[in-house]
Amino acid sequence: MTRPANPLRFLIAFSMACCGGAPAAEIAPGPFFDRYCVDCHDKAEKKGGVSFEGITTFRNTTPEIWASVREQLLLGQMPPKKKTQPGAEEKKQITEWIAASLRAEGHHVVNWLELPNYANRISHEALFHSPAHPAPATLVRIWRKRPAIYAAKNPSGIQPFSILPGQQISDFSTLYSVDEPSAEIVLRNAQQLIDASTRTELRDGKVVAKDARSQCVFFPLLHPEKVPTPDEFRQVMNWQFQQVLQRAPTDEELARIGKFYADVSAAHGRLQAARAALIIPLLMPESLYRFELGAGPLDEHGRRRLTKPEILTALQHTLFSTAAHPALEAARRGYDLATREEVSALVMTLLDGKWPNSRVLDFFDEYFDYRKAKDVFKEPPANVHFNANNLVRDTQRLIETIVGADKDVLRRLLTTTQTYIDGNGELPRGHRLYNLPPDWKWRDGLIDLPADERAGILTQPAWLVAHSGNFDNDPVRRGKWILDHLLGGVVMDIPISVCAVVPEDKQKTLHERFEGVRTKAYCWKCHYQMNPLGMPFENYDHFGRFRLMELDRPINATGAVVEIDDKAVDGEVTNAVELIHRLTKSKRSQEMFVRYAFRFFLGRNETIRDAKTLREADQAYEKSGGSMKALAASLLSSDSFLYRAPTL
Repeated sequence: MTRPANPLRFLIAFSMACCGGAPAAEIAPGPFFDRYCVDCHDKAEKKGGVSFEGITTFRNTTPEIWASVREQLLLGQMPPKKKTQPGAEEKKQITEWIAASLRAEGHHVVNWLELPNYANRISHEALFHSPAHPAPATLVRIWRKRPAIYAAKNPSGIQPFSILPGQQISDFSTLYSVDEPSAEIVLRNAQQLIDASTRTELRDGKVVAKDARSQCVFFPLLHPEKVPTPDEFRQVMNWQFQQVLQRAPTDEELARIGKFYADVSAAHGRLQAARAALIIPLLMPESLYRFELGAGPLDEHGRRRLTKPEILTALQHTLFSTAAHPALEAARRGYDLATREEVSALVMTLLDGKWPNSRVLDFFDEYFDYRKAKDVFKEPPANVHFNANNLVRDTQRLIETIVGADKDVLRRLLTTTQTYIDGNGELPRGHRLYNLPPDWKWRDGLIDLPADERAGILTQPAWLVAHSGNFDNDPVRRGKWILDHLLGGVVMDIPISVCAVVPEDKQKTLHERFEGVRTKAYCWKCHYQMNPLGMPFENYDHFGRFRLMELDRPINATGAVVEIDDKAVDGEVTNAVELIHRLTKSKRSQEMFVRYAFRFFLGRNETIRDAKTLREADQAYEKSGGSMKALAASLLSSDSFLYRAPTL
């Protein structure tokens, strides 16, 4: 008996084929260290307690030291900026050799580019201001479907998939797989769905299909007295494949399923055979994963273009969470999608259908990361209505309004002095958090706030609460968000040996308590950029209320933008509003916004090879007057989106 391909066996084999490969060639690390490291790390000076003098092989020092060397090189933190720097090829060669050597010794090696929180490790200068690779592409990949996409196909089943919390981009291609527990739920859901669709009953002495849909679609396979003809069998399986996979079965698949149907029918009866055949598309890897492999011969740059069905599937998954858009169905029949211009036009048509749609708003929700306000426990302040859900809705409405206008989107989101305030009739909810008078009369619509107190999403109570602690502000978290999202900075993960807790002292302001971080060189090497970006938000308490005093003393909300190498933003600031307005003047903030959009819409981190794609997207955003539609259309018709390569 020919059995249908086991999806899990296929996925395991596919993964092993993709993840294998020979280790990097052996190199001699000594010359590299002699050129770039031993000035500070010889046996005499031994900065940081580490010497590289005399190291000629991997076994001359510990795996921990090698892992640290690799991280420092990839972060660009070593050699120091004032020292001679290795070239890109030199750095790539040594870091790949270290990684291969660590793996050969049985050690785990983190590939940061496969994790969504680490893409800033790619040089911003190289992406936007150095010669660009002429042919961007994405590695061939299979990508597990989002929970919402699975639910749209099987709304009555148990959800087998989840999204990992704490990720900057939740729908990230390398984060997820279908493990054994998930596979078991998928199997049960498929069985229940097919069983419900193929139920039969005795009616007037005859066995008939109980479900109306089954009676008209599946009944040729369920008829108690007639064996289905080949044409009837093909029509039923075509319908099922189209519903589940948006394609017809191949002749080979149809022949294999037909034989399987006949074998099961002979052994267990026609009903069980029908169920066995109809369940196959629901268990194929395609129903659980997105396949992005491309087709045809490799071009001169080692790439294959996605097929038309692959492009349509990728667009459907990227822009929607439910059933396919009608324009996508029309495109299956009438569009070639052979050119970038055709793909871009289709994207604009899809976005024009409902703007902004839920997936575009998902990007802004994840970019600003304000929804976490609902998860931060707060003891409500006296005489003030505090409801984090209401605050999140205020910010969601504001984002939807600004993105809906689709003009100068980023600048308006960062600098608007307007907001929505949740209310019911004439009764406002939470208006005191915006420093409005106690007797303020609620009205539905945008409310103007003082320009010296508020500037966009980063001064919304929802964002301030999301980036705070349970009982106090968190300038580190706020400063890190700005450094990550607007300035492209990189901060190392907290070392396991560090207790990152600010001492309690009810006699000192938070600004004063944080002075201890400045005086400790071990801490300040990571905090010297973050803290000055977060301290200007001390003009807001941890509920998001604007304030001028703390502990009966004037608030110190001074801060600075440090070592960004951009004269438009570098320097001291007196408060958060000044900081935000200065950041919006920086071209880097817009470029970083484009980088985050790339990560969201392509589901992976950018690489040096994507420089051309990023620059084109930035130009599209600029020329359109700050249109999110134009930015998305550029990314979703780029070579990075349309081409796949076996290796990069």
